[in-house]
Amino acid sequence: MDKKNNSPLYWPWLPAAFALAGIIVFIFATFGPPASSSGFVSLIKGAVQTVAPGYVENNPHYATMPDTGSWLFAFVLGMAIGGFAAGRTGRIQVRDIPEIWEKRFGNSRIKRFAATFAGGFIILFASRLAGGCTLGLFISGSTQLAVSGLYFGVLIFAVAMVTAHLVYGNTGKEE
Repeated sequence: MDKKNNSPLYWPWLPAAFALAGIIVFIFATFGPPASSSGFVSLIKGAVQTVAPGYVENNPHYATMPDTGSWLFAFVLGMAIGGFAAGRTGRIQVRDIPEIWEKRFGNSRIKRFAATFAGGFIILFASRLAGGCTLGLFISGSTQLAVSGLYFGVLIFAVAMVTAHLVYGNTGKEE
């Protein structure tokens, strides 16, 4: 609860669930393919296509990706802009370096951003290696009650808990 304002900082779970379901239904109804953040791959495809069009044309992986200029890139760009705006204008203070990170690794922004980028790259690489998209599989799959989406969601949270324990150890538990 915000001390200045007694209204809750987050939406209650039920309206938030209906809002998320509405967004997903809108995406399915208007764009067809499930939500995903594969726009990055479309951007890479366009860059590689500029210098090596034959390679892109004969590569089966790029054949499955939409060309640059598709809605996917706008979707990814919109997520980044929306996330930044929400983080800087919301009532919840967003820190570039979380407290637990600072206690464990110090207050170096470069170290924090490098670790964040490396973690994101590993997730992206692994999801592309598996031929999918984490967001598409988890959000789209679980909202359709696909066993693969639900299974993947359970694995995401299990691995996240193990990773957090490995990275942070007992930092913050001593308080």
